Formats: sequence, structure tokens, C-alpha cells
Amino acid sequence: MNDPRPPQPIQPASNADAVRIGLCTDTHLWLHGDNHVGSKGNLLPLAESGRIFAQLVEELAGAAPDIVLHLGDFTCGGGYYHIPPSEFYAATETSMVAFARLSAPVFGLPGNHDCPPGTAVAPWRHMETCWGLQPGLGRTIDTPYARLILLNAQGHEPAQIEAALPDDPIYGWVSEAELARLEADLAGADDKPVILFCHQLLQPWRGDAPWREYYLVQNAPAVLDILAAAGNVAAVFQGHAHMLNVHTTALGSRPCTFVIAPAIIEYPLGWLELTLCDQGITCRLRLLDLPELRQALGESGLGQYWRAGREAWHNFTIPFARA
Repeated sequence: MNDPRPPQPIQPASNADAVRIGLCTDTHLWLHGDNHVGSKGNLLPLAESGRIFAQLVEELAGAAPDIVLHLGDFTCGGGYYHIPPSEFYAATETSMVAFARLSAPVFGLPGNHDCPPGTAVAPWRHMETCWGLQPGLGRTIDTPYARLILLNAQGHEPAQIEAALPDDPIYGWVSEAELARLEADLAGADDKPVILFCHQLLQPWRGDAPWREYYLVQNAPAVLDILAAAGNVAAVFQGHAHMLNVHTTALGSRPCTFVIAPAIIEYPLGWLELTLCDQGITCRLRLLDLPELRQALGESGLGQYWRAGREAWHNFTIPFARA
């Protein structure tokens, strides 16, 4: 069944001719966690995650965007990090309370780690309830310049969840109901361009970084077919991969830019400021004011500076192609 709620309208600040979005992802908050070293020797400073998250919220408050979007992995849930259930729920509550203090409305999507560890039944239901989402569904937001579709990629079938235990499924899966909602909301955009947001990736990135299939939405071909048929998607913003990456490719009859947003918890410790206007989207990388920690993360392992991507991706524009 499609989500019966109408798209949420968002207006720009008074006298502004653009809508500004604070886009963040992969905060991986764990209030009493220990630092973690990933498979590439990359340091995830979970012991500092509370301080990093507080800095993010402070800087979002100072930037005063019209809307804040979080693309998932608010916490370190699932089985991989071995977070105790009580600390998972505490981190979730801390995130909700902090974001609620912002003057801008905040909308979130669940990531693969946003579930209690070892949960086999409706693992993302708690996070979906916190963010006012229907099971397996995302949300649609209308601005004067573009329709924003937040796609829930944690719509896994019970068998997929069981097969991944005691961890969470790392890859994404969009449920049949969410595919139907996506198709309907693309059709209902009228002449507005559409910007899609999701946690896992719909296409492999372009570049030399090692690729693994678990970064993908596993049924991405079904999603991409719907996007191509609609022909009105200007950009797709994704999280999950802890790196900044940008590439533009044909999607149906029009170009579409696929962006991976950097993780808050890992180098380069940044979020994206998106400015929407009639002409398109301006994207700017905003680095948290934590220079010493950023340097330590960049030097971890064999070096993580590649996660910041090319300099051209730190400030770029995605034009809206009009019919």
C-alpha cells in the first residue's frame, strides 16, 4: 500500500529565492563506544562520536538551513559493532532530541545500522517510528524548486534478514510497496525536477577505490528502471560508503548526477550544503571544525585522504534539465 500522506511542503526562508538543505549521513553515534579500525586501516573514532555529533548539530544550527536530511546510520546498531541494545536505544534518543532542537525541520531515513543488534523481526521499526515513517516506506517533500523523494532502502524480506544474522544486511533492498510509492510520487511531480535520497547506492561509484556489492541496493535495477521511465530525476544523493564521490550518467533520456555524501564519523568529517533554485542545485562540502581529529583520521591506515574525493567535488553545480 502506498503511503497515504501527501508530500510535505517546505518553503524557503523569508525573502529568499532558494531552499537550503543540510545533508548529513553516517553519524554512527555510540555514546560509550570504543574506536574502531576498519578493513583498510581506517579509523572510525566512535569514542569521539558524541563530540563529533555535537559539533555537527552546532554547525547545522549556525548554518540555519531550511531543512536537514539525514541519510541513515545514525547509530552503530546491527551486529557488526556489537553495541549493547540499551546503548543503541540511548544513541537513537540522543540523536532525536538533538535534531529536534534545530529550528529547521529534520527528516531521516534508516540505514543498515539503525536497528537493535540481532533483531530478526521488523528490525528497523523503532527507527522508522522515531522518524514518522511507515514500515519500509520513505517520505516525499515538496519545495518550490524540486520534489525530494526519500527512498527507504531497508525494506528487506524476513528471509534476507534471517540470512544476515547476527549482523544486519549490509546491502539495501527496496520493498514492493516502496517501489510503488516511488513510481507514484515521480509521476505526481508534474513539471518539477526530482532529487532522490537513499542510504545504500543505486550505482557503483567511479574511481579507484575498491568496490564491494554490499554497497548497493540489491534490487537497484528495479529502482533505476522506474527513474529512467519517469525521466525527471536530476540527482541521486546516497550515503553508506563513507566517501565523497560524484558522477553524471544518462538515466533514460536525461543526465542524472549520482552523489555519495561523506560520512560524519570518518574522514573528512563533513556534510553537504545543498542550495536549490530554479536553475539547479549548488553543492558545497562543509567540513566540521575539528582539524586535529580530521588530520588523524586522514593519516590512519595507508591514508584516507581519498575519501574527500576530487577538489572539484567540494563545490559544484547540478543544472536542472527542463523538458
